[in-house]
Formats: sequence, C-alpha cells, structure tokens
Amino acid sequence: MANDNRLDEYLKRIESSHPTNGCTEEYLNRLQVAHLTHIPFETFDLIDIKLLNISMDHRFDRLVRQNRGGVCFQMNGLFADMLRKLNYNVKIISCSVYNEGKHFYIEPPSHAALFVRLDNGKTFLCDVGFSNDFLTPLFFELDSIQYATNGFFRLTKTDDQLYYKLERGYLNTDDSISLPTSSTPRTHIIDIDSGRIKWTISYRFPIDFLESSTEIDDFQNVVSNILYSPNVFLNHLTICRLHTYKPNVGAYSIIGKKYYEWIIENGKETRHKYYSISDNENELKTLLKEKFDLTIERKIELVDNRQ
Repeated sequence: MANDNRLDEYLKRIESSHPTNGCTEEYLNRLQVAHLTHIPFETFDLIDIKLLNISMDHRFDRLVRQNRGGVCFQMNGLFADMLRKLNYNVKIISCSVYNEGKHFYIEPPSHAALFVRLDNGKTFLCDVGFSNDFLTPLFFELDSIQYATNGFFRLTKTDDQLYYKLERGYLNTDDSISLPTSSTPRTHIIDIDSGRIKWTISYRFPIDFLESSTEIDDFQNVVSNILYSPNVFLNHLTICRLHTYKPNVGAYSIIGKKYYEWIIENGKETRHKYYSISDNENELKTLLKEKFDLTIERKIELVDNRQ
C-alpha cells in the first residue's frame, strides 16, 4: 500500500491508524466503527441551502478537511474511496429506501451501500451513510440474524425474488437475551427466533447488483430528486446523528427540533435523554460542537415537516 496523503488525513480525522496486517475483517470492523463515531450523518445543507455535492474531491474536502458530516453518497463515497486506497475490493450498491410511513420503496434509488470482498473470499455489507446504521459490517449472508453491536439485522430476499431486503430490529420490550461479547467490535450471527424482534425495513437492492458497475458519480441524476422530492424525508426533516461505541453503544441525534441520546444494551434501544432545542442560535451551535464536533458558521434552521 503506497503512502497516500488523503488516506493519512482521513485516518487522522477518525482517529485511527494504518493497518498492520493488510485488509482484514478486524480492520474493516474497526474502520467502520471509527467512521460512524467521528463523522456525523447530517442534512443541514439539504434543507437550508438546497445543496448536495457528491463529487470525490468535494466529499473528501467536506467530511475530512472541513470537519463536516454528510449524507449517504458523501459518507459511503468517502468510505469506499478510503477502503480502495487500503486495497479492499469494494462495489457500490444502488439501493431503494423504504418509506415506512407510506409503505413503499422510493424510486429512483436514492441510497448507496457498499459490498466488500476480502482476499479470503469473505463478503460484507458496509454502510456508514444511512443514519440508523449497523455499527459493524454485516456478513453478506442471507436469512441469518446478525447482531451488529448496536442492533439486530437480517438480509433476506423479497417475495418476488428480485431484490435483497435489509431489515433492522430491536428485541421486544418484554423480552431479554444474553448476547455474545468480544474485545474488539464485530458482528455476531445469533440463534434467535425472529418473532422475538421488532423489525423495520431499511432498503432493498437488486439480486443481480454484482452484474452492474456503479459508482457514486452515477447518482448525480438523482440529486435533484433528493433535494426536492416530497417522498425523500431528508429534504424536509433535520437529522444529525453520531454513533457512540465507548463507554456506551448508542447515538447522539437531532431529529427535527429535538435532541436525543440513545443507549443500546442487550438488543434494546433506550432513550437516555430527550429535550426540545431552543430557538437560541448560540445554544444550538454549542450543542453541535459539544456532541457532534460540528462548527457551522451560518444560521441553521431546524425543520420538521414530516408527512
């Protein structure tokens, strides 16, 4: 692996080091956790100034040098760029997000995830740009329930057999389980009845995705849709989310005009803190700096126009 200044800058941004044993599963796990706990998912520019630049140079400058966060094309675009510099085999997946409120998949596809294949043949689904992400990469394995450090996930086929479908879940409130632990972050395959888990659909992607060649720049034609379509909640709901791993697995998040802190333990997500954010601009900027390490000079409007 040749010396690369951009890679060095990125690793410094997420407070991580170069791999010592090549592109391993363990390092991939560490890198995804580091990205999710240092670079927030945030929609401020989509809402305030209707701007979404997904070019390679811009996403690097924004997320690394400007210390900002971003949305899926920027977040997963940067992650794919850096994984490739580390000699991981990465393929971009074009995904259709599920609109839970209206019960349909948003078309055209408005999300990008990553398929990663290791030299030993192991394959993973990675994603650092979906807001409610799996903290550690998922094994690309169908019909298994996986605990990805911050929740349960499963990858199945849709009834028509045309798509893979990703679902996220938490243990039912009145249930309990003893989950495996490890000294380093990793995903575990869990033997559990799926009925014990409350599932939510995240997105789907075509079964034959490996036959196509997709790059982040190919999504340029849907940028306008993401900025203006009423079906895409990112353009009318303020979201800022940063995952946590130590001392507690969970997340800090702004949703609309409210601030939340979540803790995830034993497969259950608990709201640890919650309050309405005041209209005081300085208080909001202090919150952004203290919890998300974000400094945004302009005035920010928090929006909650969920439909």
